[in-house]
Amino acid sequence: MKLEYYKEYLHCKTVGLRSQAKQNLEWFIASFASITEKQQWTRQFLETQEYEYGNKISYELYQEVVFPALFRGYQNRDPWSVLWLARTAPNLYKAKHLHEQINFKTDYELLKESYLLDRSNADVHKDLLSVQIRWLQYCIHEYPTGILYGVNGATIDECHEILSEIEFIRELDVEKIQDKFLNEVQSKVLEYLIRLKKRQTSKNLHEHE
Repeated sequence: MKLEYYKEYLHCKTVGLRSQAKQNLEWFIASFASITEKQQWTRQFLETQEYEYGNKISYELYQEVVFPALFRGYQNRDPWSVLWLARTAPNLYKAKHLHEQINFKTDYELLKESYLLDRSNADVHKDLLSVQIRWLQYCIHEYPTGILYGVNGATIDECHEILSEIEFIRELDVEKIQDKFLNEVQSKVLEYLIRLKKRQTSKNLHEHE
């Protein structure tokens, strides 16, 4: 790989020379001699301050260098690569042909996969916890009207799934920072579950009258 092309790409991009930036990026991508080089550069790129977590990467750079590097690691069940597929999910979601190669897994599914491959990784714990807390906040945001699961109200089975996830989150939250919130969510889901079961019982009685 020829890093001078990448440095020139960044310079042209900064000063607004779009066509020159595009040309240098193409030259840089073409300069990689192997997947190993792509893996080496990708790790360095993602772990330095140059890449800000949450930002989208240039489409061409992601498609031709970053994704192939991470995908090779994903195939080899490398927890770091799986973690970074999750962290670059905004790029994945915009590229169906790439996303399809990992069976359209969500960032949460990838994070959980990385966690199962290496339970000791504090970064994975942090990311998983963040994603799940946001999900639970969404689930309860229409309470007391109901508990959401996706765009619809949760079913009895889905309520049990939420309760199961709460227990999993408690395992991640070793410092018990989210304990109060998790107790609140659990209480609301259990209350809603009672309501659903009462409705189901009432419906069954009416059907047998």
